[in-house]
Amino acid sequence: MKIKLKNDAGVTTEVKDGFSWTSLFFGIFVPLVRGDMKGFVFQLAAALLTFGISWLIVPFIYNKRYLNRLLEKGYKVQ
Repeated sequence: MKIKLKNDAGVTTEVKDGFSWTSLFFGIFVPLVRGDMKGFVFQLAAALLTFGISWLIVPFIYNKRYLNRLLEKGYKVQ
């Protein structure tokens, strides 16, 4: 399911809820492309500390964490 979000400046974005296939295949590059620096730092640290095993775990939680960060920034569900 995709969730549409909009901030006060009128910028809209869609975030998929659930498993992140892009994180599974592209790992730390997904938050980097999305401009999610907190997510990038978290995934990079997790990948380094677990020798890459986190790439199999993070896809289950990334989209929900990204959605929560956007809501904290002031995005509202449309």
